[in-house]
Amino acid sequence: MSVDMLTAFALEIVKIFLTVYLKVQLFIKYMGLVQLALALLVLTSASSARKTSNQLISLHEENWTEIMKGEWMVEFHAPWCPACKDLQKAWNAFADWSKDLNIRVGEVDVTVNPGLSGRFLVTALPTIYHVKDGVFRVYSGPRDKNDFITFIEDKRWRNIDPVPDYKHPNSKQMAVVAVFFKLSMAVRDLHNHLVEVKGVPSWASYSLFAGVTLALGCILGFFIVLIIDQVFPTGAKKTAAAAAKKEAKKDSNGSVKKSEESKKKENSGSPKSSAETKKTK
Repeated sequence: MSVDMLTAFALEIVKIFLTVYLKVQLFIKYMGLVQLALALLVLTSASSARKTSNQLISLHEENWTEIMKGEWMVEFHAPWCPACKDLQKAWNAFADWSKDLNIRVGEVDVTVNPGLSGRFLVTALPTIYHVKDGVFRVYSGPRDKNDFITFIEDKRWRNIDPVPDYKHPNSKQMAVVAVFFKLSMAVRDLHNHLVEVKGVPSWASYSLFAGVTLALGCILGFFIVLIIDQVFPTGAKKTAAAAAKKEAKKDSNGSVKKSEESKKKENSGSPKSSAETKKTK
C-alpha cells in the first residue's frame, strides 16, 4: 500500500470522525434546547398554578367569623394535597367572578389553621363550604369554575341540607373541638422538634407523650371523682346522712305525738272540772 493511499485513508477516517463529532454536538445542543424549553414550560405552569386571584380571601383564626355575614364559598386545602392543587386554578378563576356574583370567595390552609380544621370537621381535602348568613352547607358537586358559578346563580344550595346545630362551626362544642385540634398539632410539632432538632429517638418521644397523657388522665380522673363524691356522696357519708335524716324525722314524729297526748289530757280533764263546779253549787 502506497503512502498516498494511506494518507487518503487517514483523511477519510478523520473526515468521518469530524462528521460524527459535529452531529453529536448538534444532538447535544438540540437536547439542551429541548430540556431548557421543558424546564421553562414547567416553571411557567407552576407559576400560573400558584397565581392567586386578587379576589380570593385568605381566612384564618382571627378573621374567619367574617363569613357569618353575607354569602361565601370557602375552600379548605393543604399544600401537599394533589387534589387541592388540581382545584386551585378553577378556584382562582371562580374567585375572579365573585364581584359579579355578589359573593365572597375564601380559602383556608389547614396546615396553618388546625383549629379551623377541627371547628369545621374537615375530614377530607379539599372541602368546600357554602355559607349564607351564618347557615353552613357542604358543597359536594362538580368542581369546575362554571359549575361553581351555576351553583350560585341558580341558588342550588337550597337543595342541600344545612349543617345541624350541634355541628355549627360557631357553637361552643365545636370551639372545644377546635382547641383539641390545636393541641394535637402542637403535640405533633413538639414531637418533630424533639426528633429532628434535639435528636431524641422516636420511641423515646412517644413514650414521653404516653407517660404525660397517663399522668394527666390520672390527675383529671382524681379531681372528677372528688367533685362527684362531694356532689353525690356515697358509702359512709351517704349512710350517715340518711341516719341523721331518719333521726330528725323520728324526733319530729315524737314531738308531734307528745303534743297530741297533752291535748288529749287537757280535753279529758276539762269536763271533770265543770262537773265538780256544779256539785259545789
